[in-house]
Order: sequence, then structure tokens, then C-alpha cells
Amino acid sequence: MRMDEISSWLDEHGASAGSVALSAEFDAYLCTLSWAGSGIDWRGIPHRSLVLEGVSDDAAVEWARQTPMALHDHVLLIDSASEPGVVCCFEDAVRGFELLSNRPELYMCGVDLVGSEVQPAFDRFIERRSFMTLHARI
Repeated sequence: MRMDEISSWLDEHGASAGSVALSAEFDAYLCTLSWAGSGIDWRGIPHRSLVLEGVSDDAAVEWARQTPMALHDHVLLIDSASEPGVVCCFEDAVRGFELLSNRPELYMCGVDLVGSEVQPAFDRFIERRSFMTLHARI
């Protein structure tokens, strides 16, 4: 993520940078799945999708609340395995992911915060594909 460009968003939303190690762990999990082109091959994975064109932030949040990621109050967002991700509240993640990354693919998973430790649920995730579609594992 572009931490220098999104630092004010992080401050405004009580969010923080996740470690590069956490991004790499999430990426390693994603790499265990089947891929097609630059994203996950969803044909063999139970999922739901949302085309983002004309979709309001409120509608995106309502859609995301119907996914397993919504079982968590917080989310880890990554767009690279070699850069820090963002840890923030679920709703802030779904409303703000377009502001946080200028890369076409973005991945977010549910996390629990236990003290100062981030405990990820990598299998409860959403992929943003080509800026235009969200896919969520169900």
C-alpha cells in the first residue's frame, strides 16, 4: 500500500499498517488457490460477486455483510506481498478500499485483534478484480 499517501486516512479511521510479514502470509495463502490470469479462478470456489459500476458505498457494505469476512470487526487489506497492508474496521475497509490502493487487484480478509496481535482469518476473504468486481469466498 502507499502508506505515505494514505497516512491521513489511517489516522482519521484509527487504522494502522500491517506488517509486511502479515501481507506475505496472506499472499502465501492466496497462492494455494487456483489462479487464472491476474486473479483467483473462482470457477471451483463457492463465492458471490458484485460488479462495482454504479454501486454506492452503502450497497457495497450491505453486500459484504453477507460474506464470511463480516464475521470479523476488522479487516486486513493488501495489494502486494512485499508491502505493508492496512488493518482497519470492516466497514471502513469496504467503504475505503478504492482510496487505499491504486492497483487493480486488492485482497482483504477478516482479522481479530487480540491485544496488540492481529489474528487473520485468511479463508474469509474478498478479492477486488480489475477495479470493477468484488468476489467473496462463501
